[in-house]
Amino acid sequence: MIYIRRPTLHDLNECARLDASFTTHKVWQMHLQVDEGRIQVHFHRVHLPRAMKVPVPPEARDMTKAWQRGDGIYAARRGNTILGYIHIEVDQETKTGYIHRHVVAPEFRRQGVGTALLERAVEWCRERRLQGIEVALSTKNHPAIEFYLARGFVFTGFSEHLWDSQEILMHFSRVTR
Repeated sequence: MIYIRRPTLHDLNECARLDASFTTHKVWQMHLQVDEGRIQVHFHRVHLPRAMKVPVPPEARDMTKAWQRGDGIYAARRGNTILGYIHIEVDQETKTGYIHRHVVAPEFRRQGVGTALLERAVEWCRERRLQGIEVALSTKNHPAIEFYLARGFVFTGFSEHLWDSQEILMHFSRVTR
């Protein structure tokens, strides 16, 4: 049985230590063409010659401050074990929830934990009468992109060169009403 709840302060420390790295056999490649009067952007999935393990740095921000501020932070727990967590921040101007982090420990992936956390996050957004929920994902994070697409999110744009690694981020959203 998986329990989803607002974490305790002790839980936050466990959440911050979860391994967010992932392995993928596919990535998304972008092709951008700008002509007079027209911009075309294409993303296509590329199968890699071998699996790629992508490290994800640990949470750099102080989750305690976000927790005290009232951000939507929920932890998935089974017994005394934290399985994963989700952290949603609100943009009051656009009435949108932004998924800042959504992590499931590697040994608990593909068991419904990520879906349960996402469902709770969507409900949290509805309770606050937010219009939608959004997430930005690296083009390397094929597993997460497929996860969100399968749960009703649609591609809404991209941004590039925002991180030190010069990665391209794909943006996805869905309505929460």
